Amino acid sequence: MAGTDKSVREEITLLREKPEVFPEFPTLPDKLIVIGDSAMVMGFKLAGVVEAYIAEGKAAEKKLVELLDRENAGIIVVSESVVAGLDWRIKARIESIAKPIVVAVPDKAGPSAKAENLNEMIKRALGFDLGGK
Repeated sequence: MAGTDKSVREEITLLREKPEVFPEFPTLPDKLIVIGDSAMVMGFKLAGVVEAYIAEGKAAEKKLVELLDRENAGIIVVSESVVAGLDWRIKARIESIAKPIVVAVPDKAGPSAKAENLNEMIKRALGFDLGGK
């Protein structure tokens, strides 16, 4: 049994490092990506997020548009101030796609009055309520 556990761990490690070795697995798990100010990015990095970008304003908008086209982007976390400043066409695009899910979180300015809660975002993305209420 111990040998089997070791070989499974080795295969999982190999799958993460060299996915081309296992062509039967079409994609690796989607990524959680963060865009925000330095404090927000630092907090998410401390929590274990690997891919995070310090950007605000138009630079954040440009990075978000770039990430929307990435196949392995699963959830993109951005600050509410970035979402508030987005062009209406980008907002419409975000609302019309199922993946990646764009989650706006409060930044140092605090939560906005228009903030959509996480449950509502997931319901919009999946098409049903996970809470079942």
